[in-house]
Amino acid sequence: MMQRCPVCNARLSGATLCPRCGADLSRIQTTEHLAKQWLGVALHSLRCRRTDVAVSAVLRAASFKQSPAARLLKGFLVQQLYRTLYDDLAKQHWQDAHNTLNHLRRLHGQNETLARFDEMIVQLSSARDRTIASNFISPDR
Repeated sequence: MMQRCPVCNARLSGATLCPRCGADLSRIQTTEHLAKQWLGVALHSLRCRRTDVAVSAVLRAASFKQSPAARLLKGFLVQQLYRTLYDDLAKQHWQDAHNTLNHLRRLHGQNETLARFDEMIVQLSSARDRTIASNFISPDR
């Protein structure tokens, strides 16, 4: 909740109008409320193991207010997604790894690290596909 008026810096007590300058604070308060609701959706989605929904919800919360809680949850999601990415790569689940990269891009934007992971996934998955294809086609046939 806002502690001070963004117009005149007066202390606030939760009223929708600033007691000093009379600024209408209702829209700002609504925005803060929406940010908290979207953070709640993000946390609930994480508990339900719906990372895709959690990513969208934390981004929506941050679009309303760049709060410390939103930044913390976003950072936590990034850490979880990198763990998931490493697990997907270790298990050779290429499509899952690609989906995880897409979530990371939504949180971070495209960067050099994610581009290299993407290249690696493409190379490893195509090498695996070629190996599988060569096993089906043998010289005896």
